[in-house]
Amino acid sequence: MADDTADQPARRKTRPARRKPVREAAAPTPRPKRTKKTLGDDFLAAVRADFRAHGAGVIAEVRADKPDQYLKIVLSVLPKEFDVAINHLDALSDEEIRSRIRSLEAVVKPFLEEPADRREDGISGAAGGT
Repeated sequence: MADDTADQPARRKTRPARRKPVREAAAPTPRPKRTKKTLGDDFLAAVRADFRAHGAGVIAEVRADKPDQYLKIVLSVLPKEFDVAINHLDALSDEEIRSRIRSLEAVVKPFLEEPADRREDGISGAAGGT
């Protein structure tokens, strides 16, 4: 049995295949910018520079000479979802409004009452040094 294994040629251990060395490529070319983005960026940069030079004066002129255009400018810079609800009390019930009024009265009442130790000139005794 020992002779049988000696008669067979010795097997080599298989090595993993070597990878080819990676060629050092030239510096990767930068990805070209999109034309639309570049144009938009350039336009905004020009507007920004012009505004820095003449902005406040031009805005005042537009407001005085063309108030409709001034309003368009203002509206164009506001967010599309702009909450213009000025009076938030519309959403409250009458009882909630009464409750708020009572709590405000309690806070303001001490300031509205005239203290007994005030002098004629409006300065209290503690502050007046008497």
